[in-house]
Amino acid sequence: MQVLATETVKQLPAAILPRLVKLFSTTSPELLENIQQAATDNNLRALAEAAHKLKGSCLSLGAEQMADICKDLQEKGEANDATDIHTKIRELKQLYPITLSALQAL
Repeated sequence: MQVLATETVKQLPAAILPRLVKLFSTTSPELLENIQQAATDNNLRALAEAAHKLKGSCLSLGAEQMADICKDLQEKGEANDATDIHTKIRELKQLYPITLSALQAL
């Protein structure tokens, strides 16, 4: 399963890539927790905000699969639609370590 967009990854400056991956590895767990907590609390506005932040990080590193899920969660939060958010969050949390591993292998 390809979790990174190779064209995006190729455009990342090699000199700062390790720093970007480290930043992703330290900020993403908190954002994932914020997303999970917002869903648990049924705070869809907070869900949308956290998903938006994580989406930006994912897109900048070519983690398009995670970004797509974050986009869905953001849109659901903005629309006040809780349908399937827990399933999407579960997918996102499963995809994170796979994506991080792929980034760390660059």
